Amino acid sequence: MSYKVNNMFGISASNFLISALVVATSIILVVWGKSKWNKKKELFMLYSKKHEYEEIDIKSKSNENKKFLNGKSQTLKLNDIITLTDTVKIYIFSYPSEYDNFGLGICKHIKFNGLNIKGKIQGKWNNNDDREKDLLEIYRSYTPVYINKKKKQVHFIIRIYKEDEHFIDGGKMSSHLDKLKTNSTINILGPYGLIEYKGNNELSHLSKSIKIKKHIVMIAGGTGMTPFFRLINHLLLTKKTNVEDEPVYITFIYANRNEQEILLKPIFDEYDANFENFQKVYSIDKCLDSTLKDTVDNIGYINIDLLKKYVLKYEKLNMPIKNSDTLVLLCGPPPMISSLSRLLKEELKMENVITL
Repeated sequence: MSYKVNNMFGISASNFLISALVVATSIILVVWGKSKWNKKKELFMLYSKKHEYEEIDIKSKSNENKKFLNGKSQTLKLNDIITLTDTVKIYIFSYPSEYDNFGLGICKHIKFNGLNIKGKIQGKWNNNDDREKDLLEIYRSYTPVYINKKKKQVHFIIRIYKEDEHFIDGGKMSSHLDKLKTNSTINILGPYGLIEYKGNNELSHLSKSIKIKKHIVMIAGGTGMTPFFRLINHLLLTKKTNVEDEPVYITFIYANRNEQEILLKPIFDEYDANFENFQKVYSIDKCLDSTLKDTVDNIGYINIDLLKKYVLKYEKLNMPIKNSDTLVLLCGPPPMISSLSRLLKEELKMENVITL
């Protein structure tokens, strides 16, 4: 009888410990999840406001040696990683405090540098011929969505291409980035890019000045929205020094595979609600949740009808705008951009179309 009691006491104590461990683990996971959500929420609030410590059009030659980016190889240190979706993360890097500015104009990008890796099949990558198979190093272009020269931080939104049944090797740079830990470093080069926003509704493209006259249409696919985010923020939230400039109407057409992959959606929704001169247009290939189909403007690929509706006029105010007063910027997957560029130029006869 004594053995049975002792054994029962042992089992009860063991069950109690297991239950306590399960509860403790659940609490930790809830707190951890809440902490991650709060971080994401804080970042969204930070991004949506005027970027107080941005840098734009620093013309003084005395500042040239105080810019971090100088066309040579440099190193960024990883401060934090925040998960946005199953495939997209925010990477927050820092640069040395002795530099006054990061040195990257709006719409410009940098290149991440990493060691080349081999595919599972010799000479191939994701079952296609590997054009980089003989290279020791690879480079990939990325554009930050936020720069804070006070904290010396640069924020990137990056899609991680993981291995799956269709892409057996995943992404080359993705594989490298996915393994990065806090306080590790990555090599970069820059600045790069043929287009740069100079302020006061003016862009520089191939050393030529382009004035945003009345309507700017930005069409992005996936993470192709990153070059546009800082531009949208400046156009909406920075006061123009030339008071005679008319307000610019901004149409942001954003294409993604599904509604879950619309990056920074709360910010674009907020801008659309608060600014008469900004309208967001969401296009998705397919809708995963039928109850959310009314939250997007188009299901399927961007077609000529959608372009006619949102490019030839500012739809939000039902305001027709002359072709010559509209500038169209494109950034996204090459097949998508090639198709849209053809439609805009050949079908709509748009005069001002630039691919980033």
